Amino acid sequence: KPSKPQLISTEESSEKEPDIFDVVGSDGLWQRLMFSWKFCFAIPTAFHYMVMTFLAPDIDYWCSKPAAVNWTLNEWKIRGLTEDKHCYRYQDITKSYPIGNLTLPATDIVTCDSWEYDTSFYTSTVISQWDLVCGREWLASFSLSMFNIGTLISNIVIGHLADVFGRKRIIVACLTLAVSSAIFCAFSLSYTMFVVARFFTAFGLSGVFNVSYVLLLEITGPKERSFYGVAMNFGWCIGFISLPGVAWLLKDWFWIEIAITVPCILLLLTCWILPESPRWLMVKGKMKEAEKILIKAAKINGKKISNLDSELRTVMDSAQKAYKPSEASKGFIDLVSSPGLWRNTLNIWFLWFVNSFTYYGLSYSTNALAGDPFVNFALSGVVEIPGCIITSFAIHYLGRKKPLAFTMIFGGIACLFIYVLPEDPWWLSIAVSMIGKCSVTIAVNTSYISTAEIFPTVVRNAGLGSASFFSRLGAVLAPFVKELGQATYPVVPQIVFGVLGCFSGALVFLLPETKDLNVPETLEDAANRKKSMQNDA
Repeated sequence: KPSKPQLISTEESSEKEPDIFDVVGSDGLWQRLMFSWKFCFAIPTAFHYMVMTFLAPDIDYWCSKPAAVNWTLNEWKIRGLTEDKHCYRYQDITKSYPIGNLTLPATDIVTCDSWEYDTSFYTSTVISQWDLVCGREWLASFSLSMFNIGTLISNIVIGHLADVFGRKRIIVACLTLAVSSAIFCAFSLSYTMFVVARFFTAFGLSGVFNVSYVLLLEITGPKERSFYGVAMNFGWCIGFISLPGVAWLLKDWFWIEIAITVPCILLLLTCWILPESPRWLMVKGKMKEAEKILIKAAKINGKKISNLDSELRTVMDSAQKAYKPSEASKGFIDLVSSPGLWRNTLNIWFLWFVNSFTYYGLSYSTNALAGDPFVNFALSGVVEIPGCIITSFAIHYLGRKKPLAFTMIFGGIACLFIYVLPEDPWWLSIAVSMIGKCSVTIAVNTSYISTAEIFPTVVRNAGLGSASFFSRLGAVLAPFVKELGQATYPVVPQIVFGVLGCFSGALVFLLPETKDLNVPETLEDAANRKKSMQNDA
């Protein structure tokens, strides 16, 4: 039985090269502990990314009545407020106004300087805390924009830092920053403080999410990577689905923020179970540190101690010859300058941009959904579960490239068909939107795995971080395409989303298939893989 190709050494060999999995095993308690931590972290990550829906919900409000006015609320709304009860009131409130239509001089109307809010459900929101109404509504959206910018900058900065200083150090530092910022967010004394705290919360959470994903990939075997890579997304789904329940129970923005931060605090206290990546240590020439981690991992996984030393020595000797720590990685420069990598890098950047672009394009078509907002929010998370399940089977049996390409194309087609479907039956367009969103979910999940497997260890975090940057850029720009449709024709946004989705799906076929291959370690490994593909072609 022929052995599968290994991409551990820069030297080509017909025999299987020694690998760390020969020592620790490709799937054991050691890997499962790391997966469990990553799975649990995905839950509060979803909380913080989606929580503004419930921190700043749409609630009713009206001008406050002066303390000297002894009217009931109903009398105040009828006699003291203008037709636009939200931002203007009558100046001479002592004058008796008959109920009914009455045109008053403009001088009798003044702008409100304080407001009261409907507390029949939410007892306190970010809107009511800092009066984000009457010309200040944009500040709520600005907070979300700053959160996205925090994620965007983190994707660029943290990936490179993790390749330079190691996975575990950056995870601990970023999680500490995220927890501290989230606590500051809850106790904010001003809206400016709230926005700044949200920015750094996103910066830290994004760093932990991406770097811990890379760490998990680097310590699991080729066959197990697909399962772990997809299964962790169920943690995100759990957070997405359960967040409405948290908001429904607490109803106060302060306590909601505290509640979604508690899991992050607990995870910070358990960071000691995370190992440093032995692959990263070996690439950096830190063989003794890598050896200690591999010995500990082998014992946790129950590997026999009798032949452990000889197996470990074989792996370390092979790594010593293969890795050249003196050749320092240039990070992002390597991504676009390495002969065997730059085409894949540009393709991946475009893929991630369009993935996010198409996802939000399909989200625009779900406005027809009616009913309870909490139920609708939970359902939008439920629809991603089939996508995760299908991804797990698809990448196991079909590899990475085919599922990624076809789901991107199918999502693009769904965008194109939304506006040509008949209005009746009413559920048809909603069904197409949900199927399309499920397809894009599969594409997003698969792109994470494929991207991390294509980039070599020396620039893996930089590669994944830069791809996430373009993903976030797609999310930021997608709403402007919707504005383009309002200025031209309503069908224009869906055409843009659909065409880009189909085109990006076609470009996926130019990427290498990485199923059942060990991840490349060096830039030379990536170049050798490119040459091997060309020879096979």
